[in-house]
Order: sequence, then C-alpha cells, then structure tokens
Amino acid sequence: MRLGAQIAVVAGLAVVAGAAWLGLSSWEGDARQSRDQALRPSAGTRVLVEPLDVKQDSVTIRAVGTGEALRSASIHPKVTGKVVEILFEADQRVTRGQPLVRLDDEHERLAVRLAEVLAAEAKRQADRMARLAKTGSVPLAQVETAQSEYESARIRLEQAMANLGDRTVTAPFDGVIGLTDIDVGDRVTETTLLARLDDRSAILIDFVVPELYAGAIKLGRPVVVHPWMEQDRQMHGEVSAVDSRIDQATRSMRVQARIPNPNDSIRPGTAFDVRTSFVGRSYPSVREVAVSWSNDGAYLWRVIDGKAEKVFIKLVRRDGGTILIDGPLAEGDLVVVEGVQGLRSGQAIDPKPVGGAGAGASG
Repeated sequence: MRLGAQIAVVAGLAVVAGAAWLGLSSWEGDARQSRDQALRPSAGTRVLVEPLDVKQDSVTIRAVGTGEALRSASIHPKVTGKVVEILFEADQRVTRGQPLVRLDDEHERLAVRLAEVLAAEAKRQADRMARLAKTGSVPLAQVETAQSEYESARIRLEQAMANLGDRTVTAPFDGVIGLTDIDVGDRVTETTLLARLDDRSAILIDFVVPELYAGAIKLGRPVVVHPWMEQDRQMHGEVSAVDSRIDQATRSMRVQARIPNPNDSIRPGTAFDVRTSFVGRSYPSVREVAVSWSNDGAYLWRVIDGKAEKVFIKLVRRDGGTILIDGPLAEGDLVVVEGVQGLRSGQAIDPKPVGGAGAGASG
C-alpha cells in the first residue's frame, strides 16, 4: 500500500475513535447527573390543602310523636245505680256542667224532701227560742241547743241534696264526648266507664329528643309537625312542656308540643312527624377526605411552617360531604385534604391549594 493511503486510513481510524470517546464521555456524564438528581433530597411531599372554615352547627331534630287532647277525662259515676236516661250522643260537643247520664234518684229525692221538712221545723224552733230568750222565759242553754239542732238539720239537707246531685253525671269541662257502651236500664258502679270526654281545641304531641340536644329545647321553641298520614300537610306549634330529667334507659328526654286545632280536624291518637331546628355553637368544618383514623381516634394533618402536624379531633356531625369537628384548631388553619397517605409528623411538605396550579400533582 502506498504511504499516502496508509496515512489516510490511520487518520480515519483516529477520527472514529475520537468520536466514540466523546460519545462515551457524554453518556457517562448524563448518567452521573441523573444519579446525582435521584440521590438529592426532595423539597417536600406534594399535598393539596385548604384553609379551615368555621360554621355554626345548624341541627334539625326529627321525632315521631303521638297527639292527645288538650284535656281528657274518663267519665265515671260517683255512685252505684240504674241508668234511667242517657243525655248525649257520640261525638257531641258538650259544655261544662251539662248533664250526661241520669241514674234512678227516687230515694234521694224523698230524702231531700224529708231533710227540707226537718230543717224548716228546726228553724222554727230556733227562732221561737230566740224570741223567748229575750223575755227571759227560757235559759240561754235551750236557745243554743235549738240553734245547734237547726245547723245540724241544714247540714243533713245539704248532704241529701249532694246525694241527689250524684245521681246525675255532668261534663267536667267543654269538649267532645265519645262512644258509650251503656244503655238505659244498665246498673253501673263507680268503676263503670260511661264515656270519654276530650277537649280538642288544641292537640298536645308527646315526643322525645336525644340527650345531646336536651339543653337546647326550651319552652316556646317553635316546632313544625306533619300528620303521619298527611305528610304534605304542615302545622305549626311550640314546645309547651319539658320533662325535668333524662331517661337513663333511653338517654333521651320527653318533650310536649302544642298545636292549635281550630277546625277540630285532628283527633287524639294521631301520629306526627315532629321537627324542630336550632343553631348551636360554631365548629371548624373540613372535607370528609381530610379525616383519618388511628387507634387513638380521628385526626387530620395541619400545615405548620411547611411541615405536617397531626391534630387529633372529635367529630361533631356530618353535613353533606363535610364534617363539623372539635379540636385545637382555628379558622384559616391549612389542612391537608389530598395526599394524606404516608404522611408523618414533622415531614416536609409542598402544599398546593385545592383547585390551584399544580393541583393535579397529588402526593
């Protein structure tokens, strides 16, 4: 081979070798840079955060209640006797003192007549003795005896009239009388139920509330009720009575509400859906996804100086995707809502606002 050709071949090989060396050096440099970046500590774990909001605890209590009349009485006779007259019909409106049932009273009427005669005679004797005493014809002791006999006769007359009055059963208050199972000629006693009388001008509804809300139920608090069989019908009333203690077995308190019934459309015994609402104290509100659980209870992660801090909390109430909580938190505190998995106390984090730039880079 000629000398010139040999020089050209050597020069070509040198160029190829140089290019290969430059490529190998560049690859080693890139690999070293990638390895160094992998070993370099990160600035912090990317998480999504949002500030705590504070809301008032608005609660609606729902309960099933049973209606009863404003006043209700089971009518019984005061004495034993035979029914001679029934003076009412079922579902009739009656007034206080109106006669309802009469019993046989022949003997009681005779006793009243006799007592009237004896009382009149005793009065004449007392008046006669009083006149004679003025002239000194009779001693004062006889006058006092005649006066005592007159007083006794008056008492016996009043007793006879009371016995006669007991033979007529009257209404104790205004109301509506119910059905009766007695008939004329029946013999009744003090334990015989003649009928029931209800004052339906208003309806009282008994229901119970949980112990947690017992302190918020006060007299006069408004309530909204719906008859169970007429859920589209809404009626308004107020709390009229509150029990004095919590039932230890059910951990609840008995409450009574009163609703007007001017049209007499509600009957005692009706079932009601009872609702009452009130606003309680203010609590921090967080998304449900921000709350985690451990053996020690519920907790969430708060951001303090770029680091994660575990804060244990108490759940107050769930409210449509959010939770009202109680704990050592303040309005505006940044809380981790996404990326809570694997966080540790004191861990450096890179917080990003929910819905802001970089929101897709959840840890």
